[in-house]
Parts: sequence; structure tokens; C-alpha cells
Amino acid sequence: MSRHTALITGASSGIGKAFALYYAATGFDVVLVGRDIEQLALVSEEVVAAGATCQICVADLSGSDGVASVLAKCPQPDVVIANAGITIAGRVGTREWSDLEHMSYLLGVGVAQLLEEIVPTMAQRRSGDILIVSSIASLITMPNSAMYAASKSFVTAYGRSLAAETERFGVRVCVLCPGYVHTKLHERAGLSHLEKQVPRWMWVSSDTVVQAGIRGLRRKKVVVVPGHVYRSVRPFMNSRAAQRLWRQLTKRH
Repeated sequence: MSRHTALITGASSGIGKAFALYYAATGFDVVLVGRDIEQLALVSEEVVAAGATCQICVADLSGSDGVASVLAKCPQPDVVIANAGITIAGRVGTREWSDLEHMSYLLGVGVAQLLEEIVPTMAQRRSGDILIVSSIASLITMPNSAMYAASKSFVTAYGRSLAAETERFGVRVCVLCPGYVHTKLHERAGLSHLEKQVPRWMWVSSDTVVQAGIRGLRRKKVVVVPGHVYRSVRPFMNSRAAQRLWRQLTKRH
């Protein structure tokens, strides 16, 4: 029997790397997608050490050309981990529109474009797993991150509808909505202060996110919020008190 293939975007570190190592350890071959070839090469070494075949695809998924290059490299994966992401914070009207546009495509429309090409083949063969890494921002109010929250809301809604459409064809879809995760995302966005200001109990590890996603697929849960704390407080996170606390914890001092 041929080995199955997992396509993982945003695979150079953090959640993407954790998913790559998980699937390598469970017998999948892996296609790593990202912009940083040096970091991808380091992850590739770990994936190969785990016994998997690994391919690297250097692509910028904030535009349709990048999505097309990924599809050319890996048109028929068995698993898709749509994890590529950035975050841009700032009050409305204070950020360059081109930056917001690229972020919005990367987090939302680009994910849909990728899956619109891959999912029909999965449905035809009646098998396939899709994990979309969204954010808790798609479920709660996010002042100073309106475009980020909107982009994540798009992909969460897309994933929920896709799950309902493809379930009868044997395709499993799970949308992960983590809160703060220990990755390089915030550092790259100039938000390193969050590591010190946000309490330790509000952070989860990349491995926790991976485990939550795999459980979600097995249990056919469409939207999963990793971490006991976030699941417990989720019903209250849009309250005025929670919003005031959130702004206090995340503001620059």
C-alpha cells in the first residue's frame, strides 16, 4: 500500500512544525509549505529522522500564485493542515491596506482557494482529513484586531459549512480555534510584550493544539477550542468585564 501524504502550510515552526512531526511519526509522508527555506529545511531534517519522506514547497500564500504553486507540488494530499498565518494589530485606519489585504487573503480566501481544488478529489475517493487552524478571534470580539478577527471568522464559517457539505463523502473537517499559543507569531508581529503580560494560564503549547485537532477529527467535532481554560471561559469572553480585562492584559505599557 502507498503511504499517505499530509500537506502542511505554515510548517516552518510552531503549530505547523508540531503537526508535521505528528504525521511523520504516524506513518505519513509530509509536504512542508512556508516562506523560510532555511527553517523548512530544519523541520525537514526532523521529519526525515522520524522515518517520513519529506518535500519542501517555498510559497507565499498571501496571493493566488503561491496557492497555485502548492497545488502544483501536492495536488492530491490525504490530509491538509491549513495553518499558514500572520497577525496584524492596530486601531482601525492605522495600518497599510496592502498589508491587511495580504493578511486577509492568507488567512481566509487563500485557504478556501486551496481547499476548493483539493476537496473534490477527497470526496471522489471518499476519504480525507482537513484541519483548519483558525483562532479564538473568530468567536469573540477583538478590538484593535478587527481585520484579523474578520479574516479568521471567514475561515471558521467556511470550515463549518465545508464540514456539513462533505461529511457524507467521508471527508472530515475540523476548525481549530486556539487562543494564545507559544509560537513566533506574536514576535513577528511586533507583539513580543504579550509573552510577559498575558498570564501563563492563558497560553497553550503547539502540541496541545495538535492533540485537540486530532481528537476533534476522531470525534467528528467541527469547531474545537484547545485548552481547558478557553473552553471553560468561552461563553463569557464577549462580556464587557472580559473585554476590559483582555484589553488591560494586552495593551502596551
